[in-house]
Amino acid sequence: MKYKTFICATLLILPSCIWASDFVEGTVMGVVKRSPTQTNPPVFINTYTGAGTVKHPQGEWSEVDVSGLVPPDVIAVFLSGNLLITHGNKPETCNLTIAYRNSGETHEYAYLGQTIEAHIGSGQRSAHSTWVPVKDGKFEIKWEANTAHLGTWPNHCSYGINLSLVSYLR
Repeated sequence: MKYKTFICATLLILPSCIWASDFVEGTVMGVVKRSPTQTNPPVFINTYTGAGTVKHPQGEWSEVDVSGLVPPDVIAVFLSGNLLITHGNKPETCNLTIAYRNSGETHEYAYLGQTIEAHIGSGQRSAHSTWVPVKDGKFEIKWEANTAHLGTWPNHCSYGINLSLVSYLR
């Protein structure tokens, strides 16, 4: 009976110990006072025009600084917006992915967001939202587009990422 009680207690406690090691808890959440859009979103990429807030090319981790938008003790931010593809006139399957990690991490995380477009002359607008851990007001992203190295629209696909910061946790 003692053995059975030990096993049951272990099974009840173990999951909470595992979860606790993978998460941090916050106590205060802040949300924007107005519509959750921004004139200058913290994550913006447009491969057709070359405009954007992300400083590194695809396939490289790029630091995003939101310290001017949130209090200094923030531990996470909530991003929401769209992943975009405008398909050109070449037959190809266009694939856009985005991955996130905390500032200063070195682990190569797999992508969290994805959108795909296979039809010539068509496009995709995929909603994407996530909480991202923040350290000293910064986090990192890595985006990849499988055909961006071939050229851009109108021959090949054009890619975009437009994510606004809509809330924070501290």
